[in-house]
Amino acid sequence: MGKQWEAMDLKGGGLQQVQMAYKSMARTNPGAYLRWILFPLGLHRFYLKEPWGGIGYLAVSAAALVTQLVAGFPWLWLVPAVAALADLFWIPNRVVKINKELRLKTMMSGAQRGAPRGFKGHYTEENATGDRQESDQ
Repeated sequence: MGKQWEAMDLKGGGLQQVQMAYKSMARTNPGAYLRWILFPLGLHRFYLKEPWGGIGYLAVSAAALVTQLVAGFPWLWLVPAVAALADLFWIPNRVVKINKELRLKTMMSGAQRGAPRGFKGHYTEENATGDRQESDQ
């Protein structure tokens, strides 16, 4: 990582604040698979920040629906169904990739809000009494 740490601006919040910001944006496998259930809408692709894939699902599904209603030809539904089966294997790798990108973006953006209200730093015995105690000399 080297010099990249120097570019980080944690805004006083430290790594805990960065981790909280990352966790709020991170994608999960269960979240993607739950959206995959409605694959004709492409929700899983939008969730995994693949908007063109989501639009593709919507377009092919709309074409399949129109073709079925107009011509009575339901076989066009195989196109999004086969793509959805392939996405079952694509989702885990995409979740890892997008989370790496989100973590890097969070660490390097400097968009953190700073320390939480009431944060007084690390706990030490000095903090326990409220004032610094003199050591025996």
